[in-house]
Amino acid sequence: TDVLTVTWPDIEHSNKSELEYLFHKLNDTIRYYDIKKLLIDSRFNKVQLAEEEYEILMKNLCEGLRNSRLDKTARVGSLDTKREPKAEKLAYSLAEKLTPSFAFQNFQDRKLALKWLQE
Repeated sequence: TDVLTVTWPDIEHSNKSELEYLFHKLNDTIRYYDIKKLLIDSRFNKVQLAEEEYEILMKNLCEGLRNSRLDKTARVGSLDTKREPKAEKLAYSLAEKLTPSFAFQNFQDRKLALKWLQE
């Protein structure tokens, strides 16, 4: 029932290389500690990247996670009602294209996300 919880960082154009490094470290941590369940909390983060750049960044993260033994990933969506539909659409689009080896689900409630992960 252990769950690695990650508070999603603010994503800005100026720190794209830092984000790539952080996502690489996340992938390494998941593999090293053999994490099976991941909760991504993106309720309060801000994204200031063009959609294309953001998609590439998320695609690279997903491809790295695919090489892990992760079973489930839950994402708690942003409270930004303008951005969240786009982020949710991208998340499901990437899950469909990349066919990850883990189950993925989007949530608007953190408690429901944790419950799903611990089932």
